Amino acid sequence: MRKQRVLVTVLSAAAILSAGQAFTSMAAARGWVQQENEWVYLDSSGEPVTNEWKKKDGKWVYLDDDGFVSSSQWVEDSQYVDEKGNMVVNQWIYAEEDESPSGEEGWFYLNAKGKAVAEGWKNIGDDRYYFDSDGRMMTGWFYDDNDTYYLGDDGAMRTGWLALEFMEDRIPEEGEVSDSHEAASDDIKWFYFQGNGKAFKGTADEPLQRNIGGKKYYFDEYGVMMTGWVAVASPAEADKTGITRYKYLGEADDGVMEKGWKYLEEHPSSLADTKMVKGTKALPEDGEGYWYYFDKDGTPKFMDQNADSMTSLAHKIDGDYYFFDEYGCLQTGLIGFEKADGTMIAGYFGDEDSNGKMYTGRHTNVEEEDGSKYTYFFNNSGASRGAGVNGEKNGYLYSNGRLVTADDDSDYQVFKVDGKLYLVNESGKVQTSNKLYKSEGEYAYEYADGVIYRVNEEKERVEEITEGRALPEIAFDAVYKIGK
Repeated sequence: MRKQRVLVTVLSAAAILSAGQAFTSMAAARGWVQQENEWVYLDSSGEPVTNEWKKKDGKWVYLDDDGFVSSSQWVEDSQYVDEKGNMVVNQWIYAEEDESPSGEEGWFYLNAKGKAVAEGWKNIGDDRYYFDSDGRMMTGWFYDDNDTYYLGDDGAMRTGWLALEFMEDRIPEEGEVSDSHEAASDDIKWFYFQGNGKAFKGTADEPLQRNIGGKKYYFDEYGVMMTGWVAVASPAEADKTGITRYKYLGEADDGVMEKGWKYLEEHPSSLADTKMVKGTKALPEDGEGYWYYFDKDGTPKFMDQNADSMTSLAHKIDGDYYFFDEYGCLQTGLIGFEKADGTMIAGYFGDEDSNGKMYTGRHTNVEEEDGSKYTYFFNNSGASRGAGVNGEKNGYLYSNGRLVTADDDSDYQVFKVDGKLYLVNESGKVQTSNKLYKSEGEYAYEYADGVIYRVNEEKERVEEITEGRALPEIAFDAVYKIGK
């Protein structure tokens, strides 16, 4: 029994020795060890490190409150470890609402240091993204102070032209995604986003004009590309109706500021917020087609109502003259311009199917508004170029350009044009020979050294003629009042 006790004693001493060695070994351990099938990291005192990053097999891992390696979770709401416990770097991750640091589902990007990119712009790959203060990637419409961006459904900052769903009576909320389209409509508008992502935008008081690809566009306070007739300018001093406030900015999918000739069936006078006022005629209505001509700055040609000569009323374009009314609409036909003193200037711009070029010289079969046709002569040069001749031209008499003739079967008659008396025959030829002239078969006039006398059947002078017969009334297609 004593051996047995000794043996037990010996065995007990051996067990104690073994336990002591194990304790000494554990106390001496440093770094990574396994406990309960979990990895822990012991510090210099042999205590597990907690709430700290450590490298394991060349990769960073995070030790939780118990010192175990964390996995598939956020660390301090700014870093993330995968299912193996490794820190995620240079990688996108998607977090559901209940797993997101911000409490909102979305995409996050962890940089080279494993930190979620937050509160600002970040270039990733070939694209640029914006992240909120929690690191969530923004999508859709994004507003930064007065700047507007569009980030799409994938968060990538968009640049260039985009046709997006947009209604001014319901501005998209930040983060709202609008579908992109190929063409504009009532609820789809074109926007242009610069290289920095900012949309070109004007203000409520002043649209923004920008050159894009060598063409001029205008954008409103929302960044919408403006189209059609838009009041974006101050009226010219001589503009009495307000047409020069407007520029034409193309169709719904165009938007380019118009220059040169353009045929339109819509007019600024038909806009709900038109700034135009009535001139000589009624304002043009939509559906009535007219040609316009826009200068290089987009201003439509128009009639200067202060003008007092044909060359200041008509506009020279590529060597020819045209007349545009006070609304900027090209006009054709026989046009009368009534000056403040009641005198008239006449001009002819072809029939309604013509190109509207101003006529000069002598022309037969000029049609008046009532359908009648007559011979006219319009001055060829000078300030009165294109204006109807008053007086003698090439031996014939004209009044406001129209040939003045004696009545049929009357042989000769006297007319007064611009204060001067003329004796003309049935062809309108001015008579200047010193002799007696018959009318309706009887002697009626004598022309002597520039003076015209009335004579009786005995060829005796009765009186000097001081007034002429009534001049022909011209049926103008339109009459405009001009001059101050």
